[in-house]
Amino acid sequence: MPAVHVSSFTSKNNEHEKKWIRGVNLGGWLLIERYIVPYQFSITDCHLDGDFCWFDGALSAPPTDSKEYKLCDPSKCKPVLSTNVFGAQDYPIDEWNLSEAFNNTETATRWLNYHFQHFVKKQDLQELKDAGITHVRVPLPHWILGDIRDNEPWIAGDRWKYFKRMCGWAREIGLEVWPNIHTAPGSQNGFDNSGIQNTVKTCGGWSDAPKNVEKSLDVLHQVADKIKEDGLDDVITGFGLLNEPFGDCNKLNYQMFLDNGFEIMKSTLGDDIQLYVADMFQADLFNDGKWWLEPKYQGTYLDSHYYNIFSPYSRSMSPQDHIEVVCHPEPRKRIDDCCFEDPENKTKPSQGVGRIVTEWSAAFDCMPGNLLSQVIMPGIQENGVAPLMDRTLSPERQDFLRKFMEAQIVSYEDADTPGLSVGWFFWTFKTEGGAYAEWDFLRGVREGWVPTIAPPNVSSQSIYGTCDEIHARTNETMDIVHAFPWGDEPYWGVNVPSSDSQQSKPSKEPSTEPSIMNRLNWLLIVAILLLAALSHVLRKRCNKRRQYSTIGSIEVTC
Repeated sequence: MPAVHVSSFTSKNNEHEKKWIRGVNLGGWLLIERYIVPYQFSITDCHLDGDFCWFDGALSAPPTDSKEYKLCDPSKCKPVLSTNVFGAQDYPIDEWNLSEAFNNTETATRWLNYHFQHFVKKQDLQELKDAGITHVRVPLPHWILGDIRDNEPWIAGDRWKYFKRMCGWAREIGLEVWPNIHTAPGSQNGFDNSGIQNTVKTCGGWSDAPKNVEKSLDVLHQVADKIKEDGLDDVITGFGLLNEPFGDCNKLNYQMFLDNGFEIMKSTLGDDIQLYVADMFQADLFNDGKWWLEPKYQGTYLDSHYYNIFSPYSRSMSPQDHIEVVCHPEPRKRIDDCCFEDPENKTKPSQGVGRIVTEWSAAFDCMPGNLLSQVIMPGIQENGVAPLMDRTLSPERQDFLRKFMEAQIVSYEDADTPGLSVGWFFWTFKTEGGAYAEWDFLRGVREGWVPTIAPPNVSSQSIYGTCDEIHARTNETMDIVHAFPWGDEPYWGVNVPSSDSQQSKPSKEPSTEPSIMNRLNWLLIVAILLLAALSHVLRKRCNKRRQYSTIGSIEVTC
């Protein structure tokens, strides 16, 4: 019988009973992502002058009773816009451009430090713990310790200071911390979550440049040394070597990087440190009957990210079809794509590397990047408020979200294949406003659509039932599906309900003029819908199971 992979908590306590990892990401914090905190990117000429102000509802703001706090006055403070990589006039689109927008590095540092100080609160961690969460994953930029090249605008600021503070809170509360290096010099994917958005999605800027790969290894050295030096190695029990290298990465170079990274982290932090490594969105490529199968690699995990909103077809699927593709994903999108000693038969899980899913969400019908660029940021620019701030979710939508989460949790734990998966991390812990409610774990806890999290030593399947049983309990109504783009634009637009119920939205919302639907030829739309319908019929007839998982970042734009 292959060795059972256990969480770091189990390993540290020399227990033999499996304990599942049920984690949540602290996304958008130390690596800032615009859809999570759009107000942090909505800078004005007042900000450039060091006259800081905040929009109502900004999660990065100091307390409202603080002497530092004041609301932005749109009549006095004008938006700072520039042409982004997609050719649109916009606020800064990523951290590179946000830092570059400031003429003064000291001013930019002060602005970012407010976010690092105030976005994550001790109460957030306590609420996660109370909800049954065992771990937090923390994205870190490769420049967090200030190793910045002369031509780079990156700002380290006080990120590490507040990361240390958070680790202290986690230790006190009883959460384990699993940071990861989320970015790479040259960009490992071209996504905004690499720090700089590009129009081309590629790993080549990193994997094909030896100096950039070497720099990433240096970063692992530096961060591991700092963890040890600051006495954080008791609460930091796992570490991710690099987030989401794109599928065109030079596999040989990437695997050499992983081998070197393994040795660096183990030599500095000891054999108990657990490591998770990204799958290049192609986990089956690593299921070759050779890679990291030896017992020395116990406590390492091949990491996959699964999202269900990055395809026009998937965004329009019925609730039951969404559950169906989670329960029966197509090949190359499955937990059991890796890692086995017998890769063809998949009956003998690896004695070494296991599996984990460190990003997934409850979103199912709205493309976040399109909503951000077409609705949220224009709304802030025009009216000084992010549209959909007060968006609510109907009871029917919440009921589906609960079942959708249950199905994903059961699927990603894959309790029927002992020794394979160790668990998951939801993306993310909170978001600014209501537009991205389905990505907001703490909101889901408060509203009741995050399911009860099973105790660490109990499989979720034993609580929720099998994935197919969850599917059978799912209501098939299409009333809760509001596909965007190429679907229900009015639901996400202006002067229409901001929830599944017919309540009015705030009047300060942008028109739907920028939407893709208004810009595309109607004939093309009809053709797309007909093709989607035909695909659906063929899929049913052939009894094929489909699942859509992202090969991009949260900020992908069609």
